[in-house]
Amino acid sequence: MLKKLLSGISLSLLTLSATSLYAQQNNGGGYDIELSITPLAESTIGPRKSAFGAGSDDSKNYMAGLLRVGYRYNETWSFGAGLGYSHQNITTTSGIVDPSVERMQYSSALSIWELPLDARIKFLKYLYANAGPMLHFQQNSNSHVDKQNGIGFHIGLGAKIPLSQQFAVTLSPHYKMYSLIPFQSGRNYDRVQVLGIAVGLNYRFAKD
Repeated sequence: MLKKLLSGISLSLLTLSATSLYAQQNNGGGYDIELSITPLAESTIGPRKSAFGAGSDDSKNYMAGLLRVGYRYNETWSFGAGLGYSHQNITTTSGIVDPSVERMQYSSALSIWELPLDARIKFLKYLYANAGPMLHFQQNSNSHVDKQNGIGFHIGLGAKIPLSQQFAVTLSPHYKMYSLIPFQSGRNYDRVQVLGIAVGLNYRFAKD
């Protein structure tokens, strides 16, 4: 299973490289780098909340950052790869075993490294849409939530407003789901889902 997933990721990277080479041969292309943070987000962890009497995990103080390197195929399409990090605090409430017994609560933290790939399409003047897979690994140990090592995906809309020929600011509402394909097996695997708004600064490298 893991071997197939890694092969798929390698194929995606080769596809991006081939796209970049093709664009260079056609006098297209150019690079940019973008740093963004997600200060505003709502994170949920499941599926335990949907089961009556089961325990639950409540997320608080979710924060994330992402460094993305993009390749501009043309003025409409670009392709990118990034390195991201997210952190959140979690309150886990135990399930109902005996209604007369008080339910226990546990506090923990969840930190995850993310390696997203994406395709971004520009429309109208400043707007764009983007989507792609995301390889992620949990950094810290947490005995209350299934380990978040696997492949997820992200999708979003955004606005990129230029400040100069090289600099622009970005605002991007987005949705992410972790562990769509978990590296560990489980019948009801916990999946972190995030609906957030990222703000960032983009620098466009001048072409030679």
